[in-house]
Amino acid sequence: MQSLRYYRELIQKIDAFTESVISTYGNQLHCREGCSSCCILESIMPVELVPIVQWYVTQPESIKIIIKQENSHSCIFLQNNSCIIYPVRPVICRTHGYPVLIRNSVDICPLNNGIHFEPQYILNLENCNTMLAAINILFIKEVQIPSLQTERINLRTFFQSPESDILSIVHTLKGY
Repeated sequence: MQSLRYYRELIQKIDAFTESVISTYGNQLHCREGCSSCCILESIMPVELVPIVQWYVTQPESIKIIIKQENSHSCIFLQNNSCIIYPVRPVICRTHGYPVLIRNSVDICPLNNGIHFEPQYILNLENCNTMLAAINILFIKEVQIPSLQTERINLRTFFQSPESDILSIVHTLKGY
C-alpha cells in the first residue's frame, strides 16, 4: 500500500531529524523520558492509527485495559509518565517539544526556552503536516474502510469500541 510506505518514510525522516537535535542538544533538552506535560493527544489521522492498532492487537489484556480506562487528563497511552506506544507514536508526538517552524515563527516547548537552535535543527512542521495530510488522503482512498473514512479519529472513542470492531479493522488492513 503506497500510503503506508509514504507514512513510514515520513516517520523515518522525522525520527532522523529528532535524533540530530538530541545528539546536538541532548543534555540541554528537557524533553526526555519521564516528561509528559505535553501528552494530551486526543485524535489522530486514520493513517496514523494503522501502526497503533497493529501494535495494540499484540498486547496482553493488561495493556488493553490501561488503554480503555477513562483518563480524561492525559493521553490514553500515557502510563506512569511514560508512553506505552512509543515506537508507534504519531507524528505530533514525535515532533512535540522540539523546535518547529510554524507560520514563519519558531515554536518550542517552554521547558526548552533559552536554548539557541541553529536553523538546521528547526523542523518545518507545516511541511510535515502537509505531507501527512496528503498521505492520509491517499490512505483513505486506498483502504475504503467506512470507519476510517474521516479526517481524524478520536482515540478514546475508537479504543472504547468493542474489541471485535478493532480486530475487524486490523483484519481488513492485513489485505493491504
